[in-house]
Amino acid sequence: MDGKAQCEGPNNGKTLTVTMEVDTLDCPICFEPLRPPIFQCSVGHFICSSCRNKYLDNKCHICSDKTTFKRCFGMEHVVQSVKVPCSNAMYGCTKNVTYYQKVEHEKACAPWVCAAWGCFCPVPSCTFLGPTDALVDHLTADHEIPSTTLPDSDTVSLRLQLGLHVLQRNRTDYFFLLNLSLVAAGHAISIICVQPSTTEPKFTCNMNYDSSATGFCESSSWHIRSSSLSDGFPEGFDLILPKGKIPDDRNGILLRITIRQALSVSRASLQGKGPTPAPQGKVIAFALQRKLRIHCSDS
Repeated sequence: MDGKAQCEGPNNGKTLTVTMEVDTLDCPICFEPLRPPIFQCSVGHFICSSCRNKYLDNKCHICSDKTTFKRCFGMEHVVQSVKVPCSNAMYGCTKNVTYYQKVEHEKACAPWVCAAWGCFCPVPSCTFLGPTDALVDHLTADHEIPSTTLPDSDTVSLRLQLGLHVLQRNRTDYFFLLNLSLVAAGHAISIICVQPSTTEPKFTCNMNYDSSATGFCESSSWHIRSSSLSDGFPEGFDLILPKGKIPDDRNGILLRITIRQALSVSRASLQGKGPTPAPQGKVIAFALQRKLRIHCSDS
């Protein structure tokens, strides 16, 4: 563990970067970080106040000697001086926090960092968190989710299989994630704009399905919801292809998808349960670039 220990005496106020074993700063009984008040036996073994209150037999559980536990102010000063970087430093948190306050700080820091900077993996039980470009790499490499690049024409034909499908545009801080699932009514299709900060829909989607085998065709347009996927892939669907209208889905379902920038979105339209009709929009011809500066407070 790397930390910063404050020096005393004439050098008070200066810092020294040191490396020490993390168990040096942990209670040897409960293995939680030592924090004031800290007690020690007559031999010098440390124990936290919580464990001291549980073991009232005046026996050291390290050396087994009968003892009277007394405050160790010197060790208390040490643990108060050791500073460690927040685990969210790679995400922008610049705080160095007291070692025993690290967990509390990160509990308060992480939700804010995540909301402002990162997106989550929607795969159940996966704990990945990162920027959108890293999430795309994670989904395609670690979970082997297929990916398609949206061309400059903003229209793409792709064959969806059951499960997730990444639809990305180069040099942007967002991407689209499609999901194809089976429900009682047929094949349900959803699309989400994945981005760190959830906003009102900025894009519209037009999706077309045409089967020459059955003669069935379907076309629908709606505003694309945005999400950081913090609660997994959002529930609901945007398009249903009725059961019996899909001749053979073993090779996937061929769809023609167009994504455009929404001109405006009314709050009333967002409260509807079904797909929202999409106004005509200007074709997207730009890439979003954003730099975030994150400042976290101690908990």
